Amino acid sequence: MRILLLCLFLLAGCASKPPQLIVSPQVFWPQAPSLTQSSFSFYLLDQRSSLNTLVIQRGDSSHGYATANDLRAELEQTVADALKARGASITNQSERALTIQINQLQARVNQRPLDHEVVNRVTMTVLVQHNGNSFSKAYSGDSRQIAPFQADIAVIERELRVLTEQVLTDLLRDESWQTQIRG
Repeated sequence: MRILLLCLFLLAGCASKPPQLIVSPQVFWPQAPSLTQSSFSFYLLDQRSSLNTLVIQRGDSSHGYATANDLRAELEQTVADALKARGASITNQSERALTIQINQLQARVNQRPLDHEVVNRVTMTVLVQHNGNSFSKAYSGDSRQIAPFQADIAVIERELRVLTEQVLTDLLRDESWQTQIRG
């Protein structure tokens, strides 16, 4: 009887633990000084309609979870470091402004009895403003996996991080906004 109660107690504790999702992308961008002598302010805004980075749906019930880390701050630091490595001078006193908006960054899991489906979506927009002129361009990526059994949070975390890195790399390599920021 005691063993049965102990097992039920342990199972109840495991069932109530929310998943811990950490998205910490890195940027792999060549270290060429293409932004040398470019001075601008830089902001990264989280414009997502929901801060739930992970949504798990089981039948009719759906539960959302935010990341365990500060996603916006971490992405802002990662991108700022990449821009500085390319020779950019980031300052708050500049007339030029580079803003990156996170419009969507989410993994949606549909957990079924025998398998699960994960759909990842990342959408970002780059905005360049200078002297009343503005330039904007959207970047996005998505992925989809179907696998047996229950979803593995570590796999979801890795796939969402990789997709975020791909979108950031596409954004940072695009010469169109760089031309605008250089003036």
